[in-house]
Amino acid sequence: MKKWSLFLASILLLAACSNEETEPAKTKEKDEPEMAVEQKSMTEEGFITQVDGESILVNNIYFSIPEDVNVQLSDGAKTTEGVIRDIRTGMKVSMDYQGPLAESFPMQGEAETITILTDEDSVKQSEALEAFINGEQLPKLIMMGQPIVRDNEIGFLFSNMEAGKMSEVRIDLDTHEYTISGELNE
Repeated sequence: MKKWSLFLASILLLAACSNEETEPAKTKEKDEPEMAVEQKSMTEEGFITQVDGESILVNNIYFSIPEDVNVQLSDGAKTTEGVIRDIRTGMKVSMDYQGPLAESFPMQGEAETITILTDEDSVKQSEALEAFINGEQLPKLIMMGQPIVRDNEIGFLFSNMEAGKMSEVRIDLDTHEYTISGELNE
């Protein structure tokens, strides 16, 4: 108890001996315009799990697609121009957008550039995911986080928004066989 009292007394003494003067908080004048926060360019890489006329769902983010969106195809070595009709469910993409995202579930943002990844590994992963989506007939699939690719298998947590159920899936990249939370499906 004695140590505690000494500690408290020393804190009070230091606070009383401080040389710093505190300034009163500045109040913002009503006519002063609010400064816009500079938006940082962000990138989200993942898979398209839903395509709606004016938006796409990549992982757990809905991106609205403005008319002037830049669409490109990239095989890792070169990038070529693409068109919006090139986009389909299952594709692996890289989305460039200005942050921050709207805080909702799923989150929301506006795409600036959509890069469809066409390298061999990305196409193989996309085909496996597309086979899973079609096989399970999951029109409302939301990936929870980034998929993990390891040992010729892609795995991820997903939410089936129609059933309101969260599951884990692992898909074989060669055979497209998959397990959902332990159940084997072909």
